[in-house]
Amino acid sequence: MLQRASASVRHYLRVRHCLKEVSPLVKAGDWRNAYETLAIENRKSANATLERTMIDILLQARDAAGTVVIASPGDSPLPFKGSPVRGVVPEVSASALTASKLQDAIQNHGYLLVRGLLSAANSAELRDTIDNAMHARMAMAAPESSASAKSPWYYESPHFPGTHISYTALTKKQKHGPTGSLMVVDSPRGAFQVLEHYRAMNLSNLLQDYFGEPAVVATRKWVFRLVQSGQMPGGWHQDGQFMGAGAKALNMWVALTPCGDGTAAPGLALIPKRIHEIMEYGTGGANINWVVGPEVIAKLAEEAPVVRPYFGAGDALFFDHLSLHRTGHAKGQEQNRYALESWFYAASGNAGNYVLPLY
Repeated sequence: MLQRASASVRHYLRVRHCLKEVSPLVKAGDWRNAYETLAIENRKSANATLERTMIDILLQARDAAGTVVIASPGDSPLPFKGSPVRGVVPEVSASALTASKLQDAIQNHGYLLVRGLLSAANSAELRDTIDNAMHARMAMAAPESSASAKSPWYYESPHFPGTHISYTALTKKQKHGPTGSLMVVDSPRGAFQVLEHYRAMNLSNLLQDYFGEPAVVATRKWVFRLVQSGQMPGGWHQDGQFMGAGAKALNMWVALTPCGDGTAAPGLALIPKRIHEIMEYGTGGANINWVVGPEVIAKLAEEAPVVRPYFGAGDALFFDHLSLHRTGHAKGQEQNRYALESWFYAASGNAGNYVLPLY
């Protein structure tokens, strides 16, 4: 008992010392070294105060992450190589992933499926994180909440720009539900775990080689997702509708549970071809103004029939803002689907100040 108490005191003192050490770095705007100092200590033993402070630092560092410069419509962020190939979603193992393979796959096929980007253990950890974060958000939003104000799982930083958003099926009595979407930046422990996985896979270097310059992550499109069984599928869309056709953007969508073809959970449905423009939306039988209508999809599918790839836990799909996709529900898929979505921009062409540096 005394040993445990002594260890707890030592940890408390280390955290206090670390925060004191970081204070002058924050005042000087030395965000990278401030973040890394906290991260080194947090790797020894996870601490909610350190993790919340790291979120505050990342959000304050956003102004140094890059200036908004949207490319003109029609500009391509990457050179086009070869002729487009329809109907194929290329695959590589995580160990074989390179920026040149990623460039070629995106430009010729529209997608690259990377098997085993996260391990089974890391995928399980993030599933637990999503559950904890969703329930912590519900608890904190409840009337007369007694939830801890120092929870590592959910935290609305005062440095966040604008209002916090979520996409979830709400009841009349609930502000938030246990499924839906939650911004990673709103979960200090989740954000730290994800950034540590990025660090382990050397993701910042991969993205820099892909874009030809440093990358940033889009705060509002860095999202934990938990799709509930039976939930209505989202409509066909291109994220470029919201970013601009010339955005320098790349999505890394990671399945955290087996999903898609041959599984009991919905994956993604894709038009497996390289598309070079924003398709007409809100017409052709579309029931929502931002959705690409079924008539447009049917015409595209004549050349490249819709595919619903199989994803194992930890498999990742890379695609850019011109990809045409939706949640891929199929009959009999009754299990929930967990996923991590990360949209990255080239630092010189990000879509607004709502971005974070990749430390």
